Amino acid sequence: MIYIDKDTVPSCKIEEKKFGWGEPYNVYMPIFNLIDLSSSRLENSIKLFGENNFMQQLLLIFNTINNFEEFEKLENYGGEEFNRKNILELINSYLKKNQNLVTPWDKYNIGLDENDYLKYVEEEIQDSLCYVSYKFNV
Repeated sequence: MIYIDKDTVPSCKIEEKKFGWGEPYNVYMPIFNLIDLSSSRLENSIKLFGENNFMQQLLLIFNTINNFEEFEKLENYGGEEFNRKNILELINSYLKKNQNLVTPWDKYNIGLDENDYLKYVEEEIQDSLCYVSYKFNV
């Protein structure tokens, strides 16, 4: 059986399957909103992250832009000109819009996070996004 959980952002396709020995399990696949990307790469990235509730990326990009560190920290940033105030306001609007929304990877404890889905989204849109790469030190 397949059903869509519309209580998460992005929505999540859940498919019930069974192992060969009969034990059931679920496969969770977020359904990303791949919006019209006709703006600059930076603005496209922010809109895509905002529409798909990538809160961690939005916060990281906000801090990077706010601290004038886009050349050092922003992957795939080509030095394009942008209005810093407008970009920060755009990010802030998405942060407010998404503040009480839950992602499928949080709700279902999928074991993946938005950083894991970033490359998947790039493959789907067949373009690079501007993002802040982060690694966890263990």
